[in-house]
Amino acid sequence: MQNIVNNRSQAGAQPMAFNGGTGFVNTNPQTGTQGVTKVIESNKNQPVMSSYSPHVIISEQRTYSLYSPLSSQLSQEDKHFLIENEMLGIVASGRTQAEAEQDFAQEFDFIYQRYNELSDAQMSGRIKRIKTLLNTIVKEVNFK
Repeated sequence: MQNIVNNRSQAGAQPMAFNGGTGFVNTNPQTGTQGVTKVIESNKNQPVMSSYSPHVIISEQRTYSLYSPLSSQLSQEDKHFLIENEMLGIVASGRTQAEAEQDFAQEFDFIYQRYNELSDAQMSGRIKRIKTLLNTIVKEVNFK
């Protein structure tokens, strides 16, 4: 929960929900603008989510250049970071964001190489779609 601190003595102070918590927003009667003066506390037990969208994926053996960023979800739960890409079926984790990014790169490298080794007859419909997506988004593969 985030706590909002402001001067409640101002005439325009109004209670307001804010990112799952409550606080007060000051309205300036002269300009009609609103502003929150300060966020002072955040609940560390809430998962933090953001976007992870690499243009380049660097694994131990190969570097993948992509046509456009690969939009994935980055979250932190407790003391671990997770990167998930539902389209490709990749879930990577690490104690740090850098470790999660390395795990993501290794998983990406594995599925790219493995799915391109298999014939279509050896794959399910879902795996065929992932293989097609992988080959569509990867512009170039460089070996280290």
